[in-house]
Amino acid sequence: MAGLHLVGIAEGGVETNIRVPEFKLMFDIGMCPPRALSVGRLMVSHGHADHLGGIHYYISQRGMLKLPPAIIHLPAEIAPAVEEILALWSKIEGFDYRYELRPAAPGDRVSVGRNLTAVAVRTDHRVPSLAWVIERRVRKLRPEFQGLDGEALRELRARGEQVSSEHDVPLLGVTGDTTIETFLHSPLLRRCKVLVHECTSWNDARDPASTRSWGHTHIDEIIEHAGAFEGEALVLVHRSLRHNRRFAERVIRERFPAELRAKVHLFGRDAGRS
Repeated sequence: MAGLHLVGIAEGGVETNIRVPEFKLMFDIGMCPPRALSVGRLMVSHGHADHLGGIHYYISQRGMLKLPPAIIHLPAEIAPAVEEILALWSKIEGFDYRYELRPAAPGDRVSVGRNLTAVAVRTDHRVPSLAWVIERRVRKLRPEFQGLDGEALRELRARGEQVSSEHDVPLLGVTGDTTIETFLHSPLLRRCKVLVHECTSWNDARDPASTRSWGHTHIDEIIEHAGAFEGEALVLVHRSLRHNRRFAERVIRERFPAELRAKVHLFGRDAGRS
């Protein structure tokens, strides 16, 4: 999907940890699956235990393995409480925890790698929460110079002409837990080449209104608004354990419009940690 690989686990109410090797990033820590320990930068969406419960183990184990301190970006509202929790675990374990906590507010932009910027986007959940958009800065020829050969461009540069300009391209968006309103109100998320969007409810056992009341998104809402997605891949995560993968795949196959179906992907197996 747009040259990116998504690995990890995303089971609604159980555990969410999504890793993107190409960016050396992960989104939420879940209960800290073993393979998460090698990733040194963590983007936190919110403080519910299924998304953040393993943070102390993550930091503790990285210390035991003598890995560099983890860099943890998280909603500013929960940073003081997370600091308190980590201080208590450090006291319980009897050694100093080493980490960098970096609180973020909606609209903040932080460097997360060469030519890569993470943008914090406010989401609509029951507690303070953020989506994260990863942008890459690229240089493109200005329209008036497109079609010129290399020699002509070199001559223009020699004369001091700015033949190219920089643009930020939204490559990846990860919503965390949220209602459909985040998708509807954020053009930036809708423009991501790959959008990882939560979809907790997949049938009428919990209708859209009830799903929204818990701060989540129903498949009916995704189907209704998927046409507004401008990117290449819409990856649905956080599926409740009430819905197995085979059922969810059938919903995608039978209910999404044919022209959108190829864009829609289902993340995660039916069970297990990775």
